[in-house]
Amino acid sequence: MESIGRRMVEIAEQTVSSVTAEEAHERVKSGEAVVILDVREPDEWANGHIEGALLLSRGRIEGRVEESIPDRNVRIITH
Repeated sequence: MESIGRRMVEIAEQTVSSVTAEEAHERVKSGEAVVILDVREPDEWANGHIEGALLLSRGRIEGRVEESIPDRNVRIITH
């Protein structure tokens, strides 16, 4: 029997597009309205992060994403 977690990953892979680092950089550079959302832990962030990125660790996304990124139409690039 397939695990629920594995099924969730498969659904995400089918519905969420991915971009390369170069594509993300070009979108930011072009002025496109995007949010770079860094989902790493604070200690990883402290060791280096993308300028202008928003830190929202994986364990906190569900409870804070709407508060942190209120514009539902903005493109979000997670890192």
